[in-house]
Amino acid sequence: MGRTALNSHQTISGTDNPPSAAQIHRLLRQHWGEGRLQRLYDIGRTAASLGTPAYLVGGCVRDLLQNHPAPDTDLAIEGDVRAVAEACTAQLSGMQCTYHPQFGTAILEYPDGFRLDLARCRVEHYPAPAALPEVRPGDIVADLARRDFTINAMAISLDPGSFGGFLDPHGGRMDLQHGLLRVLHPLSFVDDPTRMLRGLRFAVRFHLRLEPGTHVLLKTALARDIFARLSGARLWRELKYVLELEDLAGVFEKLDAWQLWPLLRPVPPEPETLLASMKRGRQEITWFHRHFPGERLFDTAVLLTLIWRHIPWAEAEKRLHCWPVADGHHILRDLQFLSEVSAALAQATRPSAAAQLWASLSLPGILALLAEHPESDAVAESGRHYLLKQRALKSPLSGRDLQAMGLAPGPQLGKVLRRLYEAHLDGEIEDKETARQWLIRQGILPSIQP
Repeated sequence: MGRTALNSHQTISGTDNPPSAAQIHRLLRQHWGEGRLQRLYDIGRTAASLGTPAYLVGGCVRDLLQNHPAPDTDLAIEGDVRAVAEACTAQLSGMQCTYHPQFGTAILEYPDGFRLDLARCRVEHYPAPAALPEVRPGDIVADLARRDFTINAMAISLDPGSFGGFLDPHGGRMDLQHGLLRVLHPLSFVDDPTRMLRGLRFAVRFHLRLEPGTHVLLKTALARDIFARLSGARLWRELKYVLELEDLAGVFEKLDAWQLWPLLRPVPPEPETLLASMKRGRQEITWFHRHFPGERLFDTAVLLTLIWRHIPWAEAEKRLHCWPVADGHHILRDLQFLSEVSAALAQATRPSAAAQLWASLSLPGILALLAEHPESDAVAESGRHYLLKQRALKSPLSGRDLQAMGLAPGPQLGKVLRRLYEAHLDGEIEDKETARQWLIRQGILPSIQP
């Protein structure tokens, strides 16, 4: 795979020359401010005093070059991460340090909430395709060489003597400028198939395309059925991130172009129809969170239900058998009954009948069904009415109330309570007194009550 070139909306652009330390310094001040820049100075000075050079690495360097805010701030340390973290903590009152010895990582959290993630530079070796890597300490060159794509294999020195020095041994800046996504070595996707899905996320977020040689390597890895070697947990974690991307149209386009739809469903969908329902699904998710801010909802279950709505049930079951999806059993149950419930709702004439149908679905199933109907549609209005009003309604009379009125405990009592609840949904009763009168009219209670 040959090298390539750079991108139009970078601050540092229009030249093949790498950015100078002064340019990097200006970018850091511009995007991070003087206070956070000072923190980088402090970290670099502390690390250097311990003989362990420190570098900004990965996504925060990539985002800095693109004028994007960096959600994560990752530092690579050539040496003892714990020593650096503890030395930094000792210098600032209120700083919190969390050290993870099994991973050789540490998190520094400042009093204002700013966070730095520290990791030891390392070398990775994959003992088998799709296996987790074996790691050992390394230097910054080895650490950059182990990364997924060239655009994530850049670093900025924090050492006092070379602060702002730009390291780009694999040409990531040039690829970023030309909008290219390139792996670092031919077995990258074989070593770690999740890189295909991470690459898809980068391609959608940053409007990148696969470098031709990388595209060939992706197709070669897929031809080896490499995802069959990957654990369901690792695959699902990456798929979940993909489904959370805002640009669903971009996701669909890449899934199709990169031939990754089989991970989610046996055949590609009719894109316009599924895209429309998933956009509506997200609208329903937003609506639900706005009206029920404290209630738990697994958002991705709504999208999975829509993706699997018109495929064989066994295909969804096969995937959920391997993936640790929250509420997976509810998704499978909903998929069995959604068509039946949808048809029955169109025929329901009483509010209680509609409520009973809605109650047979999980929350994600309800929202998925709402997403298949326009907002003004009768089914959509019925579903929202159920969520806003009906599901919170309870019978005005409890089982204890009915026993006090002379009804014996047992199965019959439960049936009466159910009928009371349905009458309440249908507007036939409003409170305990109207409920008592209703019971009399139904012949359940005698007409004379104390």
